[in-house]
Amino acid sequence: MSKTIENLYAPPLAGKSEPLRQPWHQSKLWRRLKPYLYLLPAVALLGIWMYRPLLYTFYLAFHKWSMVPGTAKVFVGFDNFSRLLQNKSFVEAIGNTVFYTVGLLPFSIVIPLILAVVTDKMNDRMKNFYRALFFIPMILAPVSVSAIWRWLFHPSNGVVNHLLLKLGLIEEQIAFFSDASWARWIILFITGWKMIGFSTIMFAAALTSINREYYEAASIDGASSFRQFLNVTVPLMSPMILFMLTMSILFSSQWTFAYIDILTTGGPYGSSTNIYYEMYRFAFSNLNVGVSSAAAMLFFLAFGVIALALNAVSRKFAFYDN
Repeated sequence: MSKTIENLYAPPLAGKSEPLRQPWHQSKLWRRLKPYLYLLPAVALLGIWMYRPLLYTFYLAFHKWSMVPGTAKVFVGFDNFSRLLQNKSFVEAIGNTVFYTVGLLPFSIVIPLILAVVTDKMNDRMKNFYRALFFIPMILAPVSVSAIWRWLFHPSNGVVNHLLLKLGLIEEQIAFFSDASWARWIILFITGWKMIGFSTIMFAAALTSINREYYEAASIDGASSFRQFLNVTVPLMSPMILFMLTMSILFSSQWTFAYIDILTTGGPYGSSTNIYYEMYRFAFSNLNVGVSSAAAMLFFLAFGVIALALNAVSRKFAFYDN
């Protein structure tokens, strides 16, 4: 028995033994590279469809080119930027962009937040019905939406003009999309009307994550519904409110682009245009892709700074219930 035990635990034979080799899929290098290999398809697609065009836009911003096949790109330095800043229509477009950005905030934050809170107190069937009703405009194609609103605001056969005349609010019909004092307000209203549903759904989703015990405690302390909204709902929804604020500021110009293009084409006299429509016009109407790229570069940097500032504000003021 003792001999058997000694044989089992006998020391290794004298001589140099070869170290055991780990399989390649268990090596330390493979474990480090494995997460990056999973990310490689997404990074490749981002590089092809986002970063490559972005870098090419920066390149074109310093060149003059009409996009006509066979024509060469001519390096002009900062000439595109100086021409852009001296362009009166571009300066007006910046003002309109600020107008749309500020004007959409009630439609993307204030009204949807109120609608989400009001519908949250309904029973499940009515809650789902109203929220679906609010969300329907968001899923409609911009071309269809524009056709409907063009008919509603038609200068001679439109329902809006007909009602205003019947009520005695106007004496003659208004050409809303051809009137400089009305055009951008109508674009703002249509875009805001479409945005309400999306923001309401986002705020409604955020409401479901709030612990109802906070409201019970506030009710026991005698807080009214309005005080509960200010002291419980708003602080706990601050991350979503700041997120929607960021979305509205950064993307309001993109959301209005389709309605400007279809309904007013930037007119009358540039009163309803914005920076994105001006970029489009520079490139495809004036065939000056250099100036268009210069505008894109300027606002890429401007919106990048705004995004960083809003991110800092979010980190400082957003309250997370952990």
